[in-house]
Amino acid sequence: MQFFDNARLDIARQNLNRGRYQAAFEIFYELAVHDLDEEAQFALTKMCFDGHLDAEQIAKLFEWVNSNSSLGNGYAHFNVALMYERGMGEIKQSYKTAIEYYEKAIKEDVVDAYCNLGNIYALGLAEEQGIPRDMYKGIQYLAKGAEEGSRQAAYTLGCLYEKGEFIPQDHRKACYYLVLATLAGHEQAHRVLIIFQHTNKGDFNKEFDDAEMQYGKIQNMRRLYKCL
Repeated sequence: MQFFDNARLDIARQNLNRGRYQAAFEIFYELAVHDLDEEAQFALTKMCFDGHLDAEQIAKLFEWVNSNSSLGNGYAHFNVALMYERGMGEIKQSYKTAIEYYEKAIKEDVVDAYCNLGNIYALGLAEEQGIPRDMYKGIQYLAKGAEEGSRQAAYTLGCLYEKGEFIPQDHRKACYYLVLATLAGHEQAHRVLIIFQHTNKGDFNKEFDDAEMQYGKIQNMRRLYKCL
C-alpha cells in the first residue's frame, strides 16, 4: 500500500479510487515531471499496468520517463524497464532492453529492480526471446533485493523456498524471507506466513530473530540516507 503525504498526491489517489483516471493522471504526471516525485512516478506506472491509461497517456508517460532516465533518474529507469518488460501500449516487449534498464535502476539504488531482474532469470520469463533461464543468478538478485529492503523480493523468495517448485524447498529460508517481507508491510506475505506457521510446527525462532535484525539494519540505513 502506498502512503501519500503530499496533499496533491492524496487528491490524485482519491480521483484514482473513484475511477476519475484522467484527473488522477494529470495530477500524478505534473508531480512526477515538475517535482520528480517518486510516489507519483510509481502511481503512474501502476495506472498503466492496471489499464487505466489510454494509448495517448501511455505514450506521453513513456516519452517522459525515457527522456528522464537519461538524466540518471533511477525510478525513471525502473519505469522504462517495466514498460519494456510488459510491452505497454505501442512499446514492443523486449526483455533485453528491460534488463538493461533494471541494471541501471539498481545502480541508482532502486531496490525493487533486483526483484524484477530476479524474476526474469529465476522463472525463465525471457527464454522465448533468447535469454536463458538462470536460477542461480535469479536467486542472487532476489536475495540481494530482500537484504537491501525490497519487500517484494523478500516475499517472492519466501514463496519460492516454501513451494520448492523451482528451487529446493527450504522451510527455514522461507520463514526468514516471509517474516522480512511481513515486517516491511507486505500484506500477502503476512497471510502466507500465517499459513506457514499453521502447517509447519518446527522451531523458527532464529529465523524470526534474524529477520527482525535485518529489518532493523534496513531501517537504520534508510534513516542514515535521509540525514546525508
